[in-house]
Amino acid sequence: MSAHAHHTGLTLRHSAVLIHRYAGLFMAAFLIVIGLTGSIIVFNSELTHWLDPPPQVGAQNAAVLDGLVLRDRAQALYPTASFNYVNLHVAKDQAFLTPAEPRIDPATKQPFDLGFEALYLDPYTGRELGRVQSGGNWPITRHNIVPLINRLHYALALPDSWGLWLFGIVAVIWTLDCVVSVYLTFPTRLQRSAATGSESAGRSWLGRWWRPSWLVKWRGSPFRINFDLHRAGGLWLWLLLAVFAWSGVGFNLSDQFYTPVMHALFGMPDVYGNGVPALPNPHTDPATPWEEIRETARREVQSRSLALNFRVLGEEGLYYQPDKGLFTYLVRSDRDVTSEGGGSVLLLDDRGRPLGFSLPTGQNVGATLNTWLFALHTAEVWGMPFRLFVALMGILVSGFSITGVYIWWKKRRARTHRQRISVKNSIHFQGSHS
Repeated sequence: MSAHAHHTGLTLRHSAVLIHRYAGLFMAAFLIVIGLTGSIIVFNSELTHWLDPPPQVGAQNAAVLDGLVLRDRAQALYPTASFNYVNLHVAKDQAFLTPAEPRIDPATKQPFDLGFEALYLDPYTGRELGRVQSGGNWPITRHNIVPLINRLHYALALPDSWGLWLFGIVAVIWTLDCVVSVYLTFPTRLQRSAATGSESAGRSWLGRWWRPSWLVKWRGSPFRINFDLHRAGGLWLWLLLAVFAWSGVGFNLSDQFYTPVMHALFGMPDVYGNGVPALPNPHTDPATPWEEIRETARREVQSRSLALNFRVLGEEGLYYQPDKGLFTYLVRSDRDVTSEGGGSVLLLDDRGRPLGFSLPTGQNVGATLNTWLFALHTAEVWGMPFRLFVALMGILVSGFSITGVYIWWKKRRARTHRQRISVKNSIHFQGSHS
């Protein structure tokens, strides 16, 4: 190994150290919030049912109404609202939840003030049972605490899109830092002895990586134990940390960053129509009735199932985007990786013309990776054991940030102390020779 190559390697490593240090300091507070809130929202469903349970529906020996019929009932109750997502899997003896979006008041050109974000309907009659009114961030009540924790997790509960952009940038930096941090655990290359031409150390590269980087020296000083926990813990959990970081980019900066990169690297299709341009004037109501759109979607998915050899297990939902005039039809299939399903996606315009279809796994490498990334991030696979593990991971993410700041602080104190001693020695030397 030449002296020039050795110097270049040291320079690269020093640059990586600086990147990791200042990226970690910038992200620390954000990752502590993300980690701790992530540990909580793994149990979103249980917390919501405990703190803000939905209205009770008595058991009935009758058939539930179709999801689109329930949507029509909600629309008739509140004509100033748009109900753009319909759950097509209506459960018996459970209140039917339908999200609401305000329409634009033609007089003021501003959205109507609905006073609610979603409705609960009786699945048998369509009668209104209650409303979801999480409200703002303050005062904290049992109605808004779970939504507030969710907003803190993905946007720091900031208004408009500021929080989404901020946490999206944090996720991009975190992803890049995952690459830098694993590089810093690699052992430095040793110079060869000029006399023998052999490595100055007998251990292999893998051996020199394993013992100092993957293990904790429990008999070391408190600083050494803290440093080893930071490095070894990050290595053992590196893959899942990288999954959380990159999928975080997908949640917050899908159109701007995640989807273009996944398409360029893995050929991932535009699963949810993110690349479909917005219309000059939004179509508040689609050109084709919802019922016709669903029938077209059913026929199209059935045809695709025969061509692509997958089995449809049930309908999940139908979602309309007025700003793009775009329908998204979701079905459960035997290609899903989660128990909830809904990963098979058909896109149609509001005239019922199919625009694209994507299976969650087995059709495209990029789509398969995308499915697994989000399923792991949201702990929707492998049941309660993995949910508990993800909750623990959130705590560990916060811990890595805290230990990283502690390492920086201790090293900074040591550098400052050495500089003071150096200055004192220099003054003393000059005084003794004056």
